[in-house]
Amino acid sequence: MFRCFKYFGFLSLAVFLLGGCQNKTIVPEGETQPGEKIYTGCIPQNPDHLPKLYLNFPEGYTLDDIRKENWTENCSVSIQATVKGTEATVFTAEGARVKAHGNSTLQMYPKKPLTLKFQEQANFIGTGKTKHWVLLANWMDRTLLRNDVAFELARHTSLEWTPAGTFVDLYLNGEYYGLYWLGEKIHVEGSHFTCDYFYSFDTSDKTEHDFDTHHGHWKNATAMGGIPVELKYPDRDDYSAEQFHSILLSAEKTLFGIEDAVMRGEDPSTLMDMDTLCDFYLVQEVTGNGEIRFPKSTFLYAKGGKLFWGPVWDFDYGTFMPEYHQLGLKSTLYYYQLWTNPVFRSHLKHRWSILMPEFRKVASTYIDGRAAYIRESEGLNHETWPCFPNPMAEGPDGLVNGDEQMTFDQAVSRLKKTLLDRIAEMDLEINRL
Repeated sequence: MFRCFKYFGFLSLAVFLLGGCQNKTIVPEGETQPGEKIYTGCIPQNPDHLPKLYLNFPEGYTLDDIRKENWTENCSVSIQATVKGTEATVFTAEGARVKAHGNSTLQMYPKKPLTLKFQEQANFIGTGKTKHWVLLANWMDRTLLRNDVAFELARHTSLEWTPAGTFVDLYLNGEYYGLYWLGEKIHVEGSHFTCDYFYSFDTSDKTEHDFDTHHGHWKNATAMGGIPVELKYPDRDDYSAEQFHSILLSAEKTLFGIEDAVMRGEDPSTLMDMDTLCDFYLVQEVTGNGEIRFPKSTFLYAKGGKLFWGPVWDFDYGTFMPEYHQLGLKSTLYYYQLWTNPVFRSHLKHRWSILMPEFRKVASTYIDGRAAYIRESEGLNHETWPCFPNPMAEGPDGLVNGDEQMTFDQAVSRLKKTLLDRIAEMDLEINRL
């Protein structure tokens, strides 16, 4: 059971709501008649400071006891926010479950990401209710914004759903732990899209997979026998072992039938949703996400006999890098044959003409706004968790993203310029198709 409160205007009255948040019309300061401003979630849209999320483990437990393999039960969560000088608790939950999140980030980095699961659905930011939430650490990202900016780019595309979130200061058992991104976990429940099967491609952890694809890495990468695939939906917990085995066989048959046809060079428009295919690719390309070639954190789903792409995820490693790379070489699709397919190339050019102006708006305005939102908190976070040297750095300099030793403002300026430059470079490349 959780409690969720809201602020009403400059009086900042905390109102108790049971079972979820409701939209309310408030009277903004200086107006005498009801205004149009609406707080659609539990967390106020414009707090004085970043909200504080307090996560308490059961007595005797510390972060060292939290594992990825199983849930830690009976945790408590509360969120405090300050609006116009008045601080109030806007959310409380007892009986929450917590476990560690991630693969390489969890294994390699000191600041740990977490997964939260509540007994009831929560609607922290007004985008929909779900029990499943994540706290992303963004340890290696000096700006702390790479994931957030990539998600904003994706929200301007045809992808049916992109996880939404906000930034919070996290306190574990009462002690400050750092600045985190609190957001929706990739999960069909609460995700606003329906599907027959939901797949995750991820070569970073073969312990969590149900089967391997027929094909390995893309043609210029290290060859593998196949890509590990985990079936995210239907949820195995909802079925007996025998029932889920039957579902898994059907999910494999559906995916293999489509990907084999793609590799044979059949018309991709009969096999995949072309808008989500192109838009997914363009988000990966404009952010310079090289991990998609392996692939890692790649999600797609089957519906009505077709593959749809998305949602996007995981942009804190090696993205938004200043160096130029030719279109399609660094962030290529797993199904590399598509790049030479005239149907795909034509549709890609069409989708870019629509998305390019939207991407420029994100680069020009969104980044500065989000940087201003977290600037007050990022200093303490960086003092607590300096992101240098990086244990995943391949060279002796200890750098991965290249901004680890910059000031926050320098790193943000670099991110913004890199995105604007990449948009211009891609525009020239795509218009030559």
